[in-house]
Amino acid sequence: MINAKPDLDLPGAATAVRTPSPAPRPAVASAAAALRKRFGQKNSKDIERGVAFCARVWNWVKSDDVAFVAFCEQHYHPPGKARAGLLRRLDEIVHLVGGSLHVIAKTTRAGMDIADGDLTPTEELFGAFSPGTHLDEDLRTFNIAALAQLNFGTDDLAPPKTRAGWAERRLSRVGRTVVPADLLAEASIRMAEVDRFVSGFNIHLDRIDYGDPSVRFPKDTVRISHWGLRDLMTSLNGQENALPRQRAIRDLMRAVVDGDLPREVIGNPKARWRRRDGVIEENGAEKAGTPSGALRWEQFQKAYDVQRRIDPHTLFGNIIDNKFKLDREIPEEKVVRILTDILSAPVAARVAQFVGQRLGRPLEPHDIYFKSFQAGAKKPPLGYDIRKRYPTAESLTRAIPGILVRLGFAKARAAWIGERIQVDNARSAGHAWGPGTVHDKARLRVRVDRGGVNEEEFGTFMHELGHCTEQVLTSYGMDYKALWGVPNTAFTEGFAFTFQDKADFILGRKTTIDPDVMVLQRFWEVFEITGPALTEIRFFHWLYANPRATAAEMQAAIRRIGDGVWNEFYARIFGAEGHGLMSVYSHILWCSFYLADYSMGYVIAYQVRKFLATRKFAPEMERLCALGCIYPESWMKAAVGESISAAPLLRDVETACRRVKGI
Repeated sequence: MINAKPDLDLPGAATAVRTPSPAPRPAVASAAAALRKRFGQKNSKDIERGVAFCARVWNWVKSDDVAFVAFCEQHYHPPGKARAGLLRRLDEIVHLVGGSLHVIAKTTRAGMDIADGDLTPTEELFGAFSPGTHLDEDLRTFNIAALAQLNFGTDDLAPPKTRAGWAERRLSRVGRTVVPADLLAEASIRMAEVDRFVSGFNIHLDRIDYGDPSVRFPKDTVRISHWGLRDLMTSLNGQENALPRQRAIRDLMRAVVDGDLPREVIGNPKARWRRRDGVIEENGAEKAGTPSGALRWEQFQKAYDVQRRIDPHTLFGNIIDNKFKLDREIPEEKVVRILTDILSAPVAARVAQFVGQRLGRPLEPHDIYFKSFQAGAKKPPLGYDIRKRYPTAESLTRAIPGILVRLGFAKARAAWIGERIQVDNARSAGHAWGPGTVHDKARLRVRVDRGGVNEEEFGTFMHELGHCTEQVLTSYGMDYKALWGVPNTAFTEGFAFTFQDKADFILGRKTTIDPDVMVLQRFWEVFEITGPALTEIRFFHWLYANPRATAAEMQAAIRRIGDGVWNEFYARIFGAEGHGLMSVYSHILWCSFYLADYSMGYVIAYQVRKFLATRKFAPEMERLCALGCIYPESWMKAAVGESISAAPLLRDVETACRRVKGI
């Protein structure tokens, strides 16, 4: 565990696996003896393992020793043909049950996620409905958990040597923990509330008087906080009068972080806000605006409080360890080391010098979001109206096979993948939701404005198409259903970033790609997101050190921690004032502890891109996806022949800086 911030005494999270009280020894011994008598001493070690793990999940309150011994005798499948048959059967059933719940959730949440209709209170009610909240309890009640643990339960973390071994390892998690259904239901409700809050946190930039006549935005310029504001700010580079408007957007982001944004302007197209005096004008009347204060953190606190009550029922007892050890399966120490290696790299100053040359002015804090490395500060215009080419979500769905063909997939294969992806008009930011079962489709959500898709959103579409293509390739044809997917979300981000890079190519924009400049861009992308990622990690450690923190204290803490990260890593380039940019990310509000997956996704994506550079993209993506949900390090070594590391990127950016003129 890291001591997250040098001036904070933050205790490390618990590291031991949480197990229930030990089972009655006579019952365990009797069951093991009965199985050895029936299946022989050659299976003794496996029997001891299975009986011990079965005992951990057995209901000793409602059952006795005799029933436990009888269950073990009836349901132990020795290694070999019997165990292999059980593996296939349990794999099928567990997948169908869990996957069907995902399919149901797509339907119940459709009104929350898809912007084809009004977001009504009834849709919010449907969106919070989670019929799977009793699944953990049912796995125990019907002894499916006992069956899985008897035959597959293990604490072994050594990589298995066979595909069947990997499937067994994944099924060993079935029934290990039970979170009470009422807590899961409450968590679902809170998540739906955060969804609604973030989706509705839209700012009408054209309805704000910035006190500067040079700062104006076209009618109906509406952006969600924070990523919509960020992307608009970045897109202004190269345009006339860009800097005053960028500063105005940056100040809006600071106002979001500090709670200075008036509540009246959030998602309200009727209100006008006069920034110089804070007055709100609506329906001909004027009044002082009401600061939003800790409104964002009130939403977070509700979700976090439920997670803290869930903690004791989880394997490691806290969000931090469960995320790193169960979800990411990469030690926190390694992730933090990679993040700090990136942020502290001396080469960042040289890349910043290049960005300044592109912009033709001294850098300002918001230039951490700069993207126009190849084209300078201005991209050449398209030869057509992108909004007319992609006017609807349906038009994007139809375009997918052709896009995949241009990326190197055979026509028939591209059609097969495209048939399994559906694009929806997202109410919030873009996201991808993979298939739950072989009868389901991957759902790609992206915002489609009334006039059609703009270039910003097409870039988001390409990002999500990378996710969805991976989701299709890591599901329908996988040899074991327990291995659907990739090791963790950082890996799917790797594919998504790779697709997003190709947006200009797909749009037909003719650009000359300088490979050295592209390496600088790769570094700058991860350099930007890694600050917020480290801020989130330090913030969660602060939360566990301050369990009674109020929403206002959380707001102050993440601003303070974010400023600390800024001063430690970014002030050397941009100056001491960070405007709260480290703390603005809305992703944090879901309490999903996600941001490090973006940083790791960039690192992993770079290693994968570097490997693919001299190989055919589509066949290699298929090979990598076929590895499935194995351990991250095992995946990376099988995919590209090396461990997960920032070293390849840092070496290459040093080399690129030596070759790029003027820096």
